[in-house]
Amino acid sequence: RPGWAQASRAPTEPSMVVEMLFKEVNTFDAQLGRMLGDPRKTRGGGVRRNFNMSKTSMELELERQWAKKLQVFAPVPFNRSGSVAGILRIAFKALFEYVREETFSNYGLQQLQLDAELLEELSRDFVEADDAGVLGSLLGEAVNSASQRCPDASAGLMEPSLLEALVGQKKRALRFD
Repeated sequence: RPGWAQASRAPTEPSMVVEMLFKEVNTFDAQLGRMLGDPRKTRGGGVRRNFNMSKTSMELELERQWAKKLQVFAPVPFNRSGSVAGILRIAFKALFEYVREETFSNYGLQQLQLDAELLEELSRDFVEADDAGVLGSLLGEAVNSASQRCPDASAGLMEPSLLEALVGQKKRALRFD
């Protein structure tokens, strides 16, 4: 089976690793809530964004610089959402670094885009809005980096409507209680 970056078919759902990651994050979140006595706050729907669809080149460059300078192992607040944000920051930075070393097929790029969109959407349920922005920046930079490392990006990124439908479908299927 070819590697994730070399997918040979158009993605129809997010990768299983995304679901596994968030099952683990959900477990960590519950354990932190019990240890710290810090109940999870319900989050508003928030504003969804589609990667690089409406950003200027200046915004993309600032996001790229921010992602490169981010201190991954910086201290985190001693609370539930801060701890989860720290864990996700490390995981998303590792994804960003992985992407920098890979060459992506067009379908591999689209799979990464789909996975990153779901990761960003699900992470909003666990972290504060400011942290969600930082995490989204890391994921956006990973998608941008992969698009630059895709020699055949003729088909480009997924259509926003299809991306939103696939993410919404998977998010409804994932039930974290």
